[in-house]
This record gives sequence, C-alpha cells and structure tokens, in this order.
Amino acid sequence: MKDLKIKSVEADNKKKLIHLTYSSDKKISITYESLGIRIPIERIWVDAETRGKSVGFLLNNGETNYMPYDQALAIVKDPEYMIQNQMEIIVAKIKLLLEKKISGKKIDLKNNLSKTKIHTLLKSLAKKNLVQLYQIASSLGLEIEIALKKAA
Repeated sequence: MKDLKIKSVEADNKKKLIHLTYSSDKKISITYESLGIRIPIERIWVDAETRGKSVGFLLNNGETNYMPYDQALAIVKDPEYMIQNQMEIIVAKIKLLLEKKISGKKIDLKNNLSKTKIHTLLKSLAKKNLVQLYQIASSLGLEIEIALKKAA
C-alpha cells in the first residue's frame, strides 16, 4: 500500500478537524470526535521515532496521545485501505489453513499450485491482487465471498 507514511499533519481547533497528508499526497480530514478528543489540541506532529508511521498530539490538558498512520484511513473508510485490509484478512486465513491441514503435495491439479507456490504468492502480499487470492483460495477448496452491508 502506498499510503504508509504521513508527510504532514495539522489540527484545526475551530472546526475540530485533523488534516493529514500522506507520502502519496493523499489528503484526509478526520474529526476530533472520531478519535474521542473533546478538548483542543495544543500541538500536533508527525512522529519522527516511527518514521512517519504515526502522529503525536498534545492536548490542552497536558495529555499526549498517538495515532497510527492507518487509523485515519480506517475512520474515513478509504477504499484502497479497505481492500488492502480485506486482502490481508484473507491471506491470514489461508495461511492458518495451510498450517493446519495441507500436505506438501499438489493441492489442486486444476490450478497446479503446490503448497510452496502458495506460500511464495502469499509472501508477496504487496504485489497481490484479488485474482491471485481467488486462485489460491480455489486451490484450497475455498470460496471468497464479498458482501455489501450497511455501514455502521
């Protein structure tokens, strides 16, 4: 995923918004309320210790908190983030199944995928696409089900 680092951040105490710009130049604004912040932010910064993977903020009451880079993406339900997150869940479930049940032989002659090939594909998650995930799931006798439901 390309939005792994935060380039800049600013707080707007008047509108109670936090504005983030990612290294990909994606811009996102989230409300204080979405983070449970009820008082003004005195200072906000991109955290150098995590190399841009989190934001620190100091509240007017002296309390310091941190927010990971992906929390804002999850809050606004960024489509790229959401699909990547779903793919990671599918990959984790496939890996768990592989650890539990599958022998080293060919799993499905139709797709000609061995356990080793499947592990290799899963390791390259950044290059993964849904077609490959469907192929792996099919080789294991699984179906991927994508459903739409009303957002909470």
